[in-house]
Amino acid sequence: MSTPARPSTPRSIDDRMVAATRLLLAILAVLIISLDPFTHRHPTVATSLVLGLSIVYGMVLSILTLRDSRYLASINNWAHWVDAGWYATLIALGHSTSGIFTFFFFPILVAAFRSGLTSALRVATASAVFATVIGLATAFSAPDFELNRLLLQPVSLLVLGFMLAYRGEFELTLKRQLALLKEVTRLSNPRFGVDQTIGSIMARLRAFYEADSCLLVLREPATDTFHLRRADDRDPAGGARTEPVPAALAQRLLALPTNLAIVHTGTSRAWWRLPVGGRRQGCDVATGVRTAESREVSATVAELLDVESFVTVPFRSRDEAVGRLYLTAQRPRAFDDLDGDFLRQVVEHVAPVIDSVCLVDQLASSAAEEERRRIARDLHDSVLQPYIGLHMGLVATRQKLASGGDVMGDLDWLIAMTSIEIADLRNFAQGLTASAGCEDSLLPAVRRFAGRFSAATHIKVHVEAAGDLRINDRLAAQAFQIVAEGLSNVRRHTQAPRAMVRLGRENGHLILRIEDEGADGASPAPFTPRSITERAAALGGRAHVERREDGGSAVVVEIPL
Repeated sequence: MSTPARPSTPRSIDDRMVAATRLLLAILAVLIISLDPFTHRHPTVATSLVLGLSIVYGMVLSILTLRDSRYLASINNWAHWVDAGWYATLIALGHSTSGIFTFFFFPILVAAFRSGLTSALRVATASAVFATVIGLATAFSAPDFELNRLLLQPVSLLVLGFMLAYRGEFELTLKRQLALLKEVTRLSNPRFGVDQTIGSIMARLRAFYEADSCLLVLREPATDTFHLRRADDRDPAGGARTEPVPAALAQRLLALPTNLAIVHTGTSRAWWRLPVGGRRQGCDVATGVRTAESREVSATVAELLDVESFVTVPFRSRDEAVGRLYLTAQRPRAFDDLDGDFLRQVVEHVAPVIDSVCLVDQLASSAAEEERRRIARDLHDSVLQPYIGLHMGLVATRQKLASGGDVMGDLDWLIAMTSIEIADLRNFAQGLTASAGCEDSLLPAVRRFAGRFSAATHIKVHVEAAGDLRINDRLAAQAFQIVAEGLSNVRRHTQAPRAMVRLGRENGHLILRIEDEGADGASPAPFTPRSITERAAALGGRAHVERREDGGSAVVVEIPL
């Protein structure tokens, strides 16, 4: 059974290319030394041994790269030094004029694009020093010594090595920035909440810039109050918490123009103790034009924060400036203009995502609050009302028992009603977790409830239906609760012997009508069915009470479909 091929990643492709180039250079070294027009002699035993070992070394690394060995990462940390050592050994063996010198640019290039500026400069400097030492060692014995040739090799290594190192550092920085943008996007997850999202982003920014602290000063436009989030070495996760900040201090931190991103680099001193002036440069976040505005305010903010360097960008929410993000450091020249530009892009990238998380939080909170209200209404209409009826029946039975009457029939009736209500309570509990139901369940449920209601209260209930009543299960459950609450109101607020429930569909609306006849022409006291009104409003509909000519009343509910 063949194993599926592993997908190639950009890093693995780069490693394979480097390994193949290393092996190719080893083979080319053999050809160059063998065909060197300046020696016209066969390679020595030492040279042959070095060439053979370099080829074997290149083949081993190529095989490890093809197999994605777990040792490859640690080997890559020092492989460029081994490459430079091979070429230095060949030059030391007397092949400095054969073109092997140009091979030094390979380890410089590899170090630059894998480890960055510092590592590449170290390799370039070591190569230049070695070339100079070899040149000086052979200068007095060579009859055709040329000073320009001696200086050309180390100078070219330093100059071109610096350019390669800078270019490699720039590419690594871009990769790190792209990785940071990807990470902060992944952290901006609605399930984490706003506080956790902002705190995680601040912690990542502080670690990315190796800053001492990351501050976010916010102003609440609604209450005109100020809050501070802070993540530092002592509390990296502190950005997830807000703390009030005095208005005077917050206003000083927000005194910079709202359209500028500021980089304050402080003042450093070189080893000879001469001061090197810092810079306070701003960049308009809308136009990208650099300006030297707010130098005095920038210096004041640095003194207020007691830091040498900082970079700050406006933090915007829904196109309104509501605060500032600060990255601070005690070392001078910790930030540059590119850092300010990238930080501004990061904030512009995550601000809409944070707004979305806030919106999702608000929607979730509103949904949870509405669900709590719905469950409270369901408990009031479906659970409490039947037990009120049972309580009244128990009171009547007790009174009948006290007067010496026969209560066995009443007890049997109460037991039967209790069994029915227990079954209804179980159905209610199951309905809290049910996700789907029949579309034609409303009318049968209303008729069953009307039968039990008539048996319990001795109020005759007639149910009529007109039109297509097939609706989704959630709306059917809400409509059923409205009918149950309406009949409960008939029992509590009227003396009517009969009630009518009419269900219909008209002009894209579900119409529910609960009527009572009244008792001997007596009109019930006017009232507003609060629970029914709230349910109707939650469904986008409305409820109102109509008076009948016979003294009764009708609660009419219209729900859009």
